[in-house]
Amino acid sequence: MAEAEDRTEAPSQQRLQKARDDGQIVLSREAMSFIVLLAGILGVFTLLPFLVTDFVRSMQSLMANAGTVSMVQDGLLAATEHSIVAGLKLALPVAGLVTALTLAAGFLQTGFLIHPASLLPKMSRVSPMAGLTRILGGGTLPDTFKAVIKLLIFTAVLWHLAKGIIPDARSMTGLTTAAILTKIAHLGFSGAISMALAQLVIAGGDIFWMRFRHTAKLKMSREELKEEYRNTEGDPHIKGQLKALRARRVKQRMMEAVKNATVVVTNPTHYSVALVYEKGKSSAPRIVAKGMDDLAARIRETAQDHRIPVVSNPPLARALFPLPLESEIPAEHFKVVAAIIAYVWKLKRPGSRNIPAE
Repeated sequence: MAEAEDRTEAPSQQRLQKARDDGQIVLSREAMSFIVLLAGILGVFTLLPFLVTDFVRSMQSLMANAGTVSMVQDGLLAATEHSIVAGLKLALPVAGLVTALTLAAGFLQTGFLIHPASLLPKMSRVSPMAGLTRILGGGTLPDTFKAVIKLLIFTAVLWHLAKGIIPDARSMTGLTTAAILTKIAHLGFSGAISMALAQLVIAGGDIFWMRFRHTAKLKMSREELKEEYRNTEGDPHIKGQLKALRARRVKQRMMEAVKNATVVVTNPTHYSVALVYEKGKSSAPRIVAKGMDDLAARIRETAQDHRIPVVSNPPLARALFPLPLESEIPAEHFKVVAAIIAYVWKLKRPGSRNIPAE
């Protein structure tokens, strides 16, 4: 109970997708019942009027020739086959319409999901103990409540229909057969539409309830959300450690690159950018190390320790610092950098460390 109370967070997209993959979807049986009822009404009142004429003619022909049908096997077989074909011509179009609309409604509710595992037999579905546990555990109470509400709604609708049908039935006295049939068809259509509208209201409420219960079952606790995040995105602590490790390795590589740099351009204190240019091998000087504040100081110290010239040129250092490592300097800085490198090459004193920029 405590665990259920802790599940106050809406289910994540990953949990919803996992539930869908496992066949846990929102499928309203009341919505399916509405579609079946609606399809039946459409079939009976739209298709049957065009089909019943041929059926009646076939039956009239069969009854008119009933006395002449041979009672031997061939005669009975032909008459039976004729009756079955006539019945199928009448029933199959309506049944086909009902089936097609029912399948379409099911696929629309499930998002065209087909889950073969849900079709496999499960002992829990046929186990008396499992069924008794579900009943005693209170899991069927919502379904019982829905059934009672549905019964009350249909009772109210039928009572309303009955109050209107009784006076109409009294007025049929003395009418012709065709008029009586027309009246019955009208009353049947009105009653079917009323029942369909009642079922539509029930289906709407059931869809809302099923979605609410589905979401409630999939709610998560804060710990579950954190665990899911760690499993999908990675542990934040580990990610931080990996990021720090990568940063240390980048710094180590830069410090090694500074030892072979051609020159280090500084701000002079906030930025340091180490450049390498190999005459005849490089088309332009390349940035091999850069740093800010403490890292800039370490680059300057490493350069001084390995007798790499350090040149103070704040505008150039600020312009080169945003560029990525291992990239060549832009053409607009060629002239300034070329002058610095040319000056460095002319140095004859091996112990020179700090060189003023010109």
